[in-house]
Amino acid sequence: MELTNHSYLNSRNDYLSSRSSQKLSAERFASGKKLDRSGTDVGALSQESNRRIELLNDRASIVNLKNARSFLFAQEASLHRVYEMYDKIDVLAIKSANPNTTEEERRDYNLEFNDYKEQLENLMVSRYNGKLLFSNTLMCGGPTNVELKELDLSNNSAKGGAGHAVRAQTVFAGSPSGTTSFRVNSGTAGDTYRVWMGNVCVFSAGPAFTGSDHTKQYNDNGPKTIVSNGNTIQTEDVNFPYPGNGWRTSGNAGSGNSDLFEVTFAPGEKTTYNVIPGASNDDGSGNSGLNNYDPVTGLYDNIITKDLPAGFDRTEMTIQVETKSIGIIYEEGDSALSTGEPIRPNGSNEQGVVFTPSEFIRKIPTDAHGNVIELNSKGFETLELDFLLTAADAQELVDIMRGHGVGEMGMDRFGEMKCLLENRLGILGAEYRRIDYEVEELEKQIVADENALGRITDADMAKEATNFAKESLKMKLASEVMSDVSRLKDVLIPLTTEHFRSEFLSATL
Repeated sequence: MELTNHSYLNSRNDYLSSRSSQKLSAERFASGKKLDRSGTDVGALSQESNRRIELLNDRASIVNLKNARSFLFAQEASLHRVYEMYDKIDVLAIKSANPNTTEEERRDYNLEFNDYKEQLENLMVSRYNGKLLFSNTLMCGGPTNVELKELDLSNNSAKGGAGHAVRAQTVFAGSPSGTTSFRVNSGTAGDTYRVWMGNVCVFSAGPAFTGSDHTKQYNDNGPKTIVSNGNTIQTEDVNFPYPGNGWRTSGNAGSGNSDLFEVTFAPGEKTTYNVIPGASNDDGSGNSGLNNYDPVTGLYDNIITKDLPAGFDRTEMTIQVETKSIGIIYEEGDSALSTGEPIRPNGSNEQGVVFTPSEFIRKIPTDAHGNVIELNSKGFETLELDFLLTAADAQELVDIMRGHGVGEMGMDRFGEMKCLLENRLGILGAEYRRIDYEVEELEKQIVADENALGRITDADMAKEATNFAKESLKMKLASEVMSDVSRLKDVLIPLTTEHFRSEFLSATL
C-alpha cells in the first residue's frame, strides 16, 4: 500500500532529505567547520586555499619588514654614536686650534682624536646580519672616488721571471654599484683584464678566470717573493693554463698606446661597458682588426660581462690582469705621451684606476606582489690621521665638523655634524615611518583575510542550529504523515476484503 500511495512516497522522500540536511548541520555544529570535503563546495575550497597562501605571504612580509626595521635601528644607534664622537672631536679641535695651546697638549689631543678615528673606522665596516650598515664612499658632499694603484708587468723583474703571471689588487669600494674605468696596454700579444665585485667577475676583456682565487698573485715558476716598485708581492704557483684570446692593443707595449675601459654595474641591473681605444687601436671601424668588434651591437667577441644578482651587497672590488707577455693597468699620470699616447678630450689620457660609486639603494619587498621599500645608503666621514698637530689643521677640522669654509671640491662645506642630524637621521626617520606604515597595512590585510577565511570555512552556529531544528521538525512531520498512511491501511483492507452479502448472495457453493 505504501508503495502506491503518493502522500507516503512524498513524505518518505522529505524525511530522507531532511535527515541528510540535519546530519550535515549536526556535523558543522559539532566541529565548527563549514567545509569538510571537496564535494561540498569546490569553489569555497579554492578560495580558502588562496586566502591561506595570502596570509602566509603577508606574515612573511611582516617578518621581513621588521628585520629591515631592526637594520635601521642598528644604523640609528651607530649614527648616534658617531655624532657623540664628532661632538668630542669638535671639542678637541677647538682646543687644539687655540694659538695658546702647547705642542705637547696638541699631541695629547691628537692621540685622543686618533682613538676616536679608529672607532669611527670600526663602525664604518660594522655589519648587521652579515650586511654592511654603511657606505664608506657616500659622504655628505656626495660619493667619493676610490683609486687603485698601477698593476705593471711590463718587465721581467715585475713578473718575477714568470712566463704566465696573474696580478690583482682589492679595495673596499663602499658600494656594489658604480662605474670603474682604467687604462690598459698589452701590445699585440694580448692579455686579460678583469673587474670583480666580491666573487662575481662583472667584466673580463678576455676569457674567464680558471684559477681558484682571483684575489691572489700567481707566477708559473713557483711561489716567490717579488719586490716591484717598492712593493713586496708573495706569489703562488700557477696550476692552470692561460686560455689565450686576450685583449690586444696596437703596436708594442712600450709605445704606451693605451685603451680605456669603462664598466658600469649594479645589483639587479645589466652590466655595460665602453671602450675608448688609443690612437691606432681598434675603434670599431676596423682600422686595426686586433679585437673582433660587432658594429651592430657595439660589443667585442672577447669581452665577457656578468650581471650582479638583485640584493647583492658585497663591496670588495678586485682589478686583475693575467698575462703571458706584458700587461699594464696604469695608475694616474703614468702614460707615455711622448711615444704616442693620445690626448683625449676628457683628460683620460693620464687617468688611473678609478671607481665612481653610485648610491646603493636596498630594495626591501613589502608584499608578495612586487612592491618594495627603498632604503638609502648612509655614510659618514672617518677623517684623516694627525689632524690636531697644528693649529691650522685643527681649525680646518673645526670647519669640517661645523660646515665653515670651502672644501676640496670648491664647494661650501655642509658640516659633518649637521649632515648627521639633518640628513642621515632625517632619512632614517622617514624610512622608519614607511616601514611602520607598511606593517600596519599588512596587519589590517591579515585581519581582513582572516575574517574572509572565517566566513568561508567556519560554520555559522545560529544558522546551523536553526537549520538543524527546521530539518528535525520536517522529519517529524514526514514521519507522522507516513504513520498516518500506514494506519489508513488498517481501515481500507477490510473494505476491500469483507463484502456485504444479501440473502440471495449468501448461498454457498
